[in-house]
Amino acid sequence: MIGYFRINDPYRLVGLFILLLVLYLPFALFGDTVTIPELRNLLLGEKLNEGFRMYQGVIDDTGPLAAWAHEVFDTLFGRSTAARHVLAFIVIFLQCAYVGLIFISRRVFTESTYVPSFLCGLLFLTSYDNFVLSNELMGSVFLLLGLHNLFREIEFRHESDEGILGVGLSISIASLFAFSFAVYIVAAIVILVLFTRSDARRFVLLIFSFLLPHLLTLSVYFVNGSTAAIWENFYLANLSFAGTALMDTRSLLTLAAVPIFYFVVSMIMLNRDARLSKYQSQILQATMIWLIVSVFFLLSARDLRPQSLIVFFPALSFLFTHFFLVIRRVRFIRINAWVFFLGIISISYLARFGKIHAVNYSTMWIDTSVDEFNGKRLLVLDKSIDAYYRNQLATPFLEWRLSEPIFRHPEYYENVTLVYEAFTNDPPEVVLDPHNLLAPFLRRMPQIEQAYTRRGTRYIRINN
Repeated sequence: MIGYFRINDPYRLVGLFILLLVLYLPFALFGDTVTIPELRNLLLGEKLNEGFRMYQGVIDDTGPLAAWAHEVFDTLFGRSTAARHVLAFIVIFLQCAYVGLIFISRRVFTESTYVPSFLCGLLFLTSYDNFVLSNELMGSVFLLLGLHNLFREIEFRHESDEGILGVGLSISIASLFAFSFAVYIVAAIVILVLFTRSDARRFVLLIFSFLLPHLLTLSVYFVNGSTAAIWENFYLANLSFAGTALMDTRSLLTLAAVPIFYFVVSMIMLNRDARLSKYQSQILQATMIWLIVSVFFLLSARDLRPQSLIVFFPALSFLFTHFFLVIRRVRFIRINAWVFFLGIISISYLARFGKIHAVNYSTMWIDTSVDEFNGKRLLVLDKSIDAYYRNQLATPFLEWRLSEPIFRHPEYYENVTLVYEAFTNDPPEVVLDPHNLLAPFLRRMPQIEQAYTRRGTRYIRINN
């Protein structure tokens, strides 16, 4: 298997595409679950297509480029998750192919090989969740471009500013999909300091190129009168580091058991047997810095889940390729390749279909059996969004982490005004209020109060 991809033949990527497709099909054919991030993105796209503005008409901390992408996907696919999964598969294959092309073009190995593409593809198969078209997956495309530019700076060490601009712009665009990607600007600075002859002017250029897309984004929202909204709901909200763990640490470690084992083995083999040139050694050290910063990305991730680990895959594929190339005996290469392949696939399949109790996917899934309402415009005043699966979001309050402080403080005039305008411009047919948060607002809004009747933990609009 390793021998097939070891040959420098672009048509080997066709074989990789077929292999990934065959291995992914069980997830696609027998997995009909919807994850919490998926449903949130579907609701976001629908809301934006209704004409509401991001951060003002929709209270959420999704990146502006990701929000625009979900709006486009809603226009093209509606609520079809299958279409999005197909697109995610294509994005993943292109990333894997690009990883191989990066390492070939930068000559980081003693031979030109597509083994990194193969290994990167296997790493994506560690969890079915990786094949969800998420903000992180879209942003990781640009993060990979930034990594390529960093390698080019290390290789040539030239005074051209194009590479520096490419690094800053790529990481910045990635952070406009998922803000946590901004931590990689630190990795870029450290790598450039250690392995290039960049002067102060080039570092200023790097920072400027990173800030430029954000400044342009703020300018657009300034023209639309929404600067305060994007600042509060995107920048400040993501700087809080108050993410949500959608999967526990034990489950994540179980899914990543084989890559973790081979990471340790690869480091031992590289320290003991590898004979690297100065350039290859610098690329290896830069890769380790990238991996260290990836740990900080996990700590700042908005929703911690298996897909959060995809930032490790390009760097790990580099290390694992070195490991396989260092081995001299063909038999040992084949044994390790099959252990790596079968280990990842078996854990991934068994975990997905509930055969490994150490992995708990249920905390990520939407309860699709909730069918009390169907086709209604809802407002759910709780962190659970299961009820939206067969319904639409009414009012701007999508992200409960940002909306809860509003509903917890009815004594503030601006909160009452915000809720009043939301119910006036986009009135919900049903309000699910398990914590009785709406009552203090309704007492301050008699006109809105007359339009609803309370039944248990919900409010029903009288004049539907």
